[in-house]
Amino acid sequence: MKNITINRLTLENFKCHSRLNLVFGGGNASIYGDNATGKTSIYDALTWLLFGKDSAGNGEKNMDIKPLDGSGQVKDHQAITSVEAELLVDGVGITLARTYREIWTTRRGSSEAAYEGNTSDYYVDGVPQKKNAFDAKIKELVPEDVFRLLTSVSYFASEMKWQDRRATLFDIAGTLSDKEIMASNSQFQPLLDSLGKLTLPEYKAKLLSQRKGFIGIRDDTPTRISECQKTLEGLQGLDFEAARELEKQLTRQQEEISMELIALENNGALADLQLKLREANLERDTLESKNRAYRDKQSAHVPNSRSMETVLRSEQNRLESLRLLITNVQGEIEHYRKEVAATRDEWIAVNGEAFAGGICPTCKQSLPFEQLQKATEAFETNKKQRLQKIMDNGNRLKERCEESEKRLADLMEEAAERENHIQELSAQLDAAKSTTVVISDMPDYARQLQTVQERIGSLQTSISSLMTDSAQEQDATRRQLEAVNDQLREARNVVAKESVQYWTMDRIENLRNEARNAAEALESIDKMLFLMEEFQRFKARFVEDGINSLFRMATFRLFREQVNGGLEERCDVVFNGVPYMGLNTGSKINVGIDIINTLSRHYGVTVPLFIDNAEAVTKLLDCNAQVIRLVVSEMDKELRVV
Repeated sequence: MKNITINRLTLENFKCHSRLNLVFGGGNASIYGDNATGKTSIYDALTWLLFGKDSAGNGEKNMDIKPLDGSGQVKDHQAITSVEAELLVDGVGITLARTYREIWTTRRGSSEAAYEGNTSDYYVDGVPQKKNAFDAKIKELVPEDVFRLLTSVSYFASEMKWQDRRATLFDIAGTLSDKEIMASNSQFQPLLDSLGKLTLPEYKAKLLSQRKGFIGIRDDTPTRISECQKTLEGLQGLDFEAARELEKQLTRQQEEISMELIALENNGALADLQLKLREANLERDTLESKNRAYRDKQSAHVPNSRSMETVLRSEQNRLESLRLLITNVQGEIEHYRKEVAATRDEWIAVNGEAFAGGICPTCKQSLPFEQLQKATEAFETNKKQRLQKIMDNGNRLKERCEESEKRLADLMEEAAERENHIQELSAQLDAAKSTTVVISDMPDYARQLQTVQERIGSLQTSISSLMTDSAQEQDATRRQLEAVNDQLREARNVVAKESVQYWTMDRIENLRNEARNAAEALESIDKMLFLMEEFQRFKARFVEDGINSLFRMATFRLFREQVNGGLEERCDVVFNGVPYMGLNTGSKINVGIDIINTLSRHYGVTVPLFIDNAEAVTKLLDCNAQVIRLVVSEMDKELRVV
């Protein structure tokens, strides 16, 4: 186990101490002093040296480091605060030091110094260190969280969050898992067997979810059975055997009437007349088709004036579009020519410019030769660039003008061709309109057409009369078939209800079985949940006994039974049945020492233990660490170390 003690502690300008040198020699010590003589500041000095905080955990921004005057202001801003400690680590000395000073600077234009902040320096065995390296060295000796646990008798019991205190105790005790605790008692073997890979909370959540489902089945089953029984009551009095016999009779009637209707719809005489009508219509259509072909043959060599007029209008529209395009392109050419002329005038104007900047605009004297030469060269370079830019722009305009002129020539050539084509089409159309052709039907066409149309009319009259008589008979037969179908549907509906009766009876039996199974499952789940509650109580006693066995005085209440029978997780420190907050100061100190002894064994390190208000304890509990008692003594107006 690593043992850390204080051999010497020196304070300069720290809190109320201008200079204080304490020699402990690595052993226990008692520091006597009246109130406000700076006993606690010694403890603060050590924690500030190691971690930059006071013993209560406050950082530099929340603590007064330098000595103050009567009005609460810093006595001397130029004073340097320092704390130096010579520690013994397993008997080997190491010296740590930290300084703190204010930074004051005099700004330009001001005679007074201004406060710019603070700075600290760090030393290990007299060697300057960066803050990170210094902190790493301290952590190597003892981490801050462990130091706070081991150097304050009250921190673990009253200042630490109970959740963190509980986690630390479980870490120290190396508490067994739920399954390992179950295995220690055969009472919980059924629970252990049922858990499988699940944790206890997971298995409990699973059981509660299943229980909710089974309760739903148990509570809903009576209502469902009642609904099924109402369905059976509605089926009472139905004669299913008579309904099946009636169904057979009506089915035979349905088949007979359907066959009779099919015979009426397939009337032989009517079908023969309809066939002759189709043949007569085909004969008429064939005659008309032949006559059209005969007339088309006569007009095959006659020019189609309508088609020619359509083509002529299309050509005329295209010619108008071409003339519009020609006008637009001519406008473009005129525009480009003006732009080219303007560019040419601009080039002549720029080319005629001469350098006239040889006079200084400020003093109105001629520029020196070198400056004049540079100005002239810059002017000529700029002039050349401008001329080149104008020339490039003029060339682009010329190219566009030439492109437009070529396009204009193509459009005018196409317009001339269109005009010639329109003249040819107009002449052809006039010739076609002057041609007269007489087109006639084929010989004997009118007589043949009249004969076949008369035959068609006679057949249509005969079919209409025959269809009227047949339709009346078919309507009567269909009405008879519909009546039989209605009766058949009613009979089949009654027969179908027999299967509903059987299904409902089976459903009632299944619901009763589900209710019995749900009740059995609920009983099994409730037994397992009860066993879980018993295990929680057993675990509470098991864990508390295991942890409390590590301490001489302190005991820990890790669970508290609630009104509803459940267990609430806690971590209360108790001594002889009295909660820590109700103990007197002496008991609190000794309980704190007991806790620190156990924590030191767990972390493998002892550090100096400061006990404030030590006068309240007549006999301190034995401690493995160096103990420094801070004792209130009215007679000691200055600190006295024993």
